[in-house]
Amino acid sequence: MNALLAVALPLSFACSAVDSVGSSDESAKTTYKPGCKPLAGPTYALHGMALLPNGPADAYVVVSGEKIAAVATSAASVPSNATIVETGGVIAPGLVDLHNHVAYDFIPFWNSGKRWQNRYQWARTSAYAAAVKTPYNDVKNAGRTCEAVKYGELRALVGGTTSVEGSADLTCTRSWARNVEFENFCADRVRENVLPVTALKQSDADTLNAQFASGATKAYIVHLAEGIDDSSRAEFDYMDQLGLVKPELVAIHGTALTDAQLQKMGQVGAKLVWSPLSNLALYGQTTNIPAAVAAGITISIAPDWSPSGSANVLGELKVADRVNRERFGGLLSDQDLVAMVTSNPAHTVAMDDKIGAIAQGLYADLMVVRGDPAAPYRALIDAHPADVLLTTVSGQAFYGTSDIVSAIGDGRTYETVDACGEPRSLAVEETSLPIPNGQETLADLTGAFTSAGVASTIPLFQCDPAPEFAFH
Repeated sequence: MNALLAVALPLSFACSAVDSVGSSDESAKTTYKPGCKPLAGPTYALHGMALLPNGPADAYVVVSGEKIAAVATSAASVPSNATIVETGGVIAPGLVDLHNHVAYDFIPFWNSGKRWQNRYQWARTSAYAAAVKTPYNDVKNAGRTCEAVKYGELRALVGGTTSVEGSADLTCTRSWARNVEFENFCADRVRENVLPVTALKQSDADTLNAQFASGATKAYIVHLAEGIDDSSRAEFDYMDQLGLVKPELVAIHGTALTDAQLQKMGQVGAKLVWSPLSNLALYGQTTNIPAAVAAGITISIAPDWSPSGSANVLGELKVADRVNRERFGGLLSDQDLVAMVTSNPAHTVAMDDKIGAIAQGLYADLMVVRGDPAAPYRALIDAHPADVLLTTVSGQAFYGTSDIVSAIGDGRTYETVDACGEPRSLAVEETSLPIPNGQETLADLTGAFTSAGVASTIPLFQCDPAPEFAFH
């Protein structure tokens, strides 16, 4: 995969035909071919307080196969062949994570002990190497990247995340969360760049701009201005000189961006991904969200990765909520915050006609949380790990209470996990597709890290107070 113009490859959900499979190490790129054959699945209706595009409503979200077949207002309107599943909770679109380094998400939170000026400083330290890079390399060199990515995607799913950026293109991880930078819905229109933007050449920019103009690339996700110094700010100017400040630009972090730079982004329709915990932990500051809002920028919230961020989007949502209250004077409403983890990121990667909302015809990427139906957006923001009652991707129940997943009955294999004191069913194994390592259990995944020499693995659930409470 070209690191500058990362070419996406198929996901097994919407483009589900299987041609062949490879081995389980990192060199085994997926060989799934986009067949665009819909997956079969049960027909059921989730009943609860649903967060719909036009506002919350008591509704029955009817799922048939991979998609939302209808949103009914009464049980009488539910098709007779649909099993009604009483959730007793708030039904929300599945969360969309546009910034993660999933293969690192088995590594515990790393407190560097100081604040930095830019992302290149801490990444060169021996402390970072010991805490983060060494365990990652140990797992990678042991041929266990499949297990690392799968574990990271499971940490996402238990928090209601159904789509994630920053995974690895491996056959053995084709069946859990959607990977937005690979092929989805039989199309490949998202690119990413994790290298310094200064490595881009004008020829790279010309290629990207041609893809933008043709519609071949709808989103270009790039770490940009991550830091608080002039060199970080200069990255934006360099991108501008290359002619890449366009509607397709998706800037991750942007902590150093000035008001003028944010205004330029807003004027052209560029987007922003905000990871407040990682910003505060590493730099002591976070992105100027009030200025970004004033500039009209579409903003998404994402956790970055476990070494300096939250367990998943649901955890990062709480950090954003606290920063909003304590630093931004409550500028963002509860509805704004929820949009930043659902419809905004879906729009950012041009998939809002497929995911990010609860509406007829969209894919059934959903989550259910326990909470007050009278304040459903706040229920989602405040939801803790034990409050997540269901996560579905393409209508398949990957996680939830045993009662709900049993009622859906899509035939997946589950194991029981402890969600901070409450039992939940989690689809760790993949038995319907012939993928390498598909029948690994959760113990197999964590055991792979131990066998690679990793001393400590972060738990699947973040049950203790989130790390953001250490940063002010």
